[in-house]
Amino acid sequence: MSFSFWRGAQWSVPLLLAAGCASNPAATQHAPPAPLPGTEACIFTVNLNDWTVLDSSTLIVYAPMRRDPFLVKLFEPIFDLQFRQTLGFEDTEHNGQLCQGDYVVARGDAPQRTIISAVRALTPEQAKQMVAAAKQADAAKK
Repeated sequence: MSFSFWRGAQWSVPLLLAAGCASNPAATQHAPPAPLPGTEACIFTVNLNDWTVLDSSTLIVYAPMRRDPFLVKLFEPIFDLQFRQTLGFEDTEHNGQLCQGDYVVARGDAPQRTIISAVRALTPEQAKQMVAAAKQADAAKK
């Protein structure tokens, strides 16, 4: 190959890399996440009764009864969370309470442990609205 071909290639590669690294500042700005409903709370693990999966990173946990819902938001999604029949809750301070910073462990063939990013006390009405919205979103995917 000729010297002029390699010389042209020498300049085109850095230019392509520079163009690929350039970004549009307006496109990279994200809207801040919506605040979570409810108030910050902790749950005594002995009171955990049941849960409802809203999506792969959001649960509503009931403790001690179904009229006492808590939103549990996970730091990262758990694959097939809605199909897990067994969940473990691990409190890192060993004080019997499930709070932000503790863990949810999804058991099964491929267990996954994920940190809890928020625990919020909900009203029964807030929980009903969140469950209905999750069902609507799930139906829209199908």
